[in-house]
Amino acid sequence: MKRIGLLVVFFSGSLLAQPAAPTLRWWQKEPLRISDIVTSMDRIDGVPPAELAEWKASRGFNAEHLEIMGMEGGLDDQEFYFKSKVAGRVNRDYLGEYVKEAHKRGIRVMIYFNVHWYRTAFGAKHPDWQQITESGKPVDGVYDNGTDFCLNTPWREWCFQVLRDLAAYGVDGIFYDGPVYRAESCYCNYCRAKYRKLYGEEMPSKQVRRGLPFKRLLDFQVSSMAEYFKDSNHVLKSINPNIAFYTNGGVRGANWATARINRALVEHEDLLGSEGGFIGGDLTRVPLWKPGLTARMLETQAGGKPTVIFSAAALKPWTFSLLPKPELRLLYADTIANAASVWMGLTSFDFKQPEIDAIAEMNRLVAKNASYYTGTRSEAKVAIVWSETTANFYSGSPAQMIDIDRIPSRTAVGNVDQEFSGVSEALLRAHIPFDVIDDVTLEREPLSRYSAIFMPNVACMSDQAAARVKEYVEKGGNLFATFETSLYDDTGIRRDNFALASLFGVTDNKRIVGPTRWDFMKPVSQHWMLEGTYRELLPSATYYVRVKPEGAEVPLRFTVPLKGRYDGVPPVSPDPALAIKQTGKGTAVYFAGDFGNTVAAFRLPEFLRMAANAAHRMAPAPVEVSNIPGSVEVVWRSQQNGHRKLLHLVNFTGEMTRPITRVLPARNVVVTLPVGESATKAYTLVHPQPLTLSKNSHGRVTVSVPRVDEYEVVVFEK
Repeated sequence: MKRIGLLVVFFSGSLLAQPAAPTLRWWQKEPLRISDIVTSMDRIDGVPPAELAEWKASRGFNAEHLEIMGMEGGLDDQEFYFKSKVAGRVNRDYLGEYVKEAHKRGIRVMIYFNVHWYRTAFGAKHPDWQQITESGKPVDGVYDNGTDFCLNTPWREWCFQVLRDLAAYGVDGIFYDGPVYRAESCYCNYCRAKYRKLYGEEMPSKQVRRGLPFKRLLDFQVSSMAEYFKDSNHVLKSINPNIAFYTNGGVRGANWATARINRALVEHEDLLGSEGGFIGGDLTRVPLWKPGLTARMLETQAGGKPTVIFSAAALKPWTFSLLPKPELRLLYADTIANAASVWMGLTSFDFKQPEIDAIAEMNRLVAKNASYYTGTRSEAKVAIVWSETTANFYSGSPAQMIDIDRIPSRTAVGNVDQEFSGVSEALLRAHIPFDVIDDVTLEREPLSRYSAIFMPNVACMSDQAAARVKEYVEKGGNLFATFETSLYDDTGIRRDNFALASLFGVTDNKRIVGPTRWDFMKPVSQHWMLEGTYRELLPSATYYVRVKPEGAEVPLRFTVPLKGRYDGVPPVSPDPALAIKQTGKGTAVYFAGDFGNTVAAFRLPEFLRMAANAAHRMAPAPVEVSNIPGSVEVVWRSQQNGHRKLLHLVNFTGEMTRPITRVLPARNVVVTLPVGESATKAYTLVHPQPLTLSKNSHGRVTVSVPRVDEYEVVVFEK
């Protein structure tokens, strides 16, 4: 009896010692459906509070970014529609009236606070707050007619007072739009003095974007940003720990100009968001799956915190021209399929437009099925690297955008954004589920969960990342790399040879060839990478690195450049196009050309086939989907420790133009689970119905989905 008693006491003590489950904050409990109606460009109090709140609730939104400060021509202290100690003029306390109405209807009120665009006259009143260029002049021309302030100046205390005033209203969160540095700033006296104190030297120029001096400058601006975020969040949490704080984060592009480096800043935010759903201009040049690619990147960078994709309902740059319903549904679907919450930018002009019904439908879909969008994880076995280090330091073409106002001229050589977009499109069209990982993942996070990693011109790579990639391949991982991957260090300084030369089995000959306007590649031996490519001559990549084989198998070579397109059949050259080498238990495939850039420009079927061959051979698919066109995106996720699997199908099949006005449904889509994967039931969410489970001739579980319009979710339960 004594022994039993002791045993009971022992277990009781163990149970008491168990840590309590963490309490979830409101922003962690369910997917957010966030509206942002741009009232700051109009009369904020133009719609009665109850009517405005009811409109949002009736369209299925459960949260919002409320614009409560006037912003025509930029922000100042004259149009605060709330009580503030720093207000330059007393206006109607619209916020006090509105918060109660929104909360009655279950809407979480987060205040939109623009901290990167101020009226020129307001800047003139506070010259010591302004960002200063290298030439010593204040930043101007922000959104054509404004200025910007520096977060290392006393302006920060002005911001913190505004935060305190807003928090007193019982709001649920604060969203910072900005702050940002500019490509030519900030060289104000406060920044110069702070930099001098930290590094014992003067601030270097931003004109040279490589080497240790530029890296120190970027680190300084990022750490200044992080300090400002930390202090902002502390101000809010000291008033109410349930106030969410987050910002307009870094894009999938070169963030050196803005210093919005998500990995460094997310520690001080409660959510991580980015503008993955702002699309405009010539949409035929915009990746269909832009929101989903950004959502994948954010999931990697967020450290388990919720993510948000910011989308605009308008076809940019026309603020009052809404996208067609199918485009809106696809923006929404591609976001939620990749585990992010939705923020939708609207205007009061849109209230009565029929396109808004599509957003309301999607909001209701998520509200009804919220449990299927929380606590999920990716089951992808393939990863693509988005290298922010390369985007920031590479001497090739700049990526996507380096400043929120100015798009620089750029060469096509080594275009990082196009290379990533092309490789990701090739995998998406092959229906390969994949994650987007980054430099930090390569340097210090687990890689073994992936059977294959694709590196689209990850030109700038640290020694630490290179060492871990080598170890990954030696232990059985597989690699597909293109162009100048690992040829530069993590500050943009060119190495004598690839850091991954031993994996690639080639040596750099220190020359870029191109543009190859009408040239070819020639298969010189049979190989699984070339299966399905039957032509004797294949179109060449646009640019390529001239390399020499050093132990690699070379099944594909470039031909001798032609002087003209009708200059006869070209002979094969000694230059490898494709090099394959096994190291340890893994295989590395190196394509010497700008593979992704060529896919993005021409969608050549041979290139799409090679990418599919690499993925299928090196990373057998965790789920197979057939009888669908290549324009259907496949996302494979799980819940409940794998007991529930979720297949998201996003159908971008339009009528060969954009914006898409009609999606062609996919019918009788066949889904096959991998060998050994079981399920007791399957059903769909968008068009709710049970699905019949069967087994094919190989004993694998299959189902047939009758119809997929813009979006469908297939659920498998064990």
